[in-house]
Amino acid sequence: MVICSNVLRSYLDAYDTVPWDYLRFIFGEIMYGGHITDAWDRRTCNAYLQVYQYIGLFEGSELATGFKSPIPDEMDYKDYITYTETSMPSESPPLFGLHPNTEIGYLTNSADRLLFEILSISGGGSGEGESGNTNDAVRQTMNTLLE
Repeated sequence: MVICSNVLRSYLDAYDTVPWDYLRFIFGEIMYGGHITDAWDRRTCNAYLQVYQYIGLFEGSELATGFKSPIPDEMDYKDYITYTETSMPSESPPLFGLHPNTEIGYLTNSADRLLFEILSISGGGSGEGESGNTNDAVRQTMNTLLE
């Protein structure tokens, strides 16, 4: 998988347009296909590559809720990256197909962990044998977190 991604990166960097036919051949006959011994399995692999590797794959599709893919012919690689970085909606549970309340559980668990760590730094708050240094460390940590 890593080698295929490296090959893909080198081809994308070397060509102005994506060489779909070359990539399908390299992946289907050499990288993956070279390990497939059954002719029907190789044919299936190549059929998948025909479906998943073509110029119109993302055309008009919605990559995330409210985030449509631009038409690849209208932008080069750098413009596509810039568009993605500036137009992508902020991360939220629905963006990943999760229920909106998923974030509540995450934030609750994060707050619990944070407060547990603060208590462990302060010695548990038993009140016995507390020194000024421990309270100062907790106070400094709290001030850092507030900033």
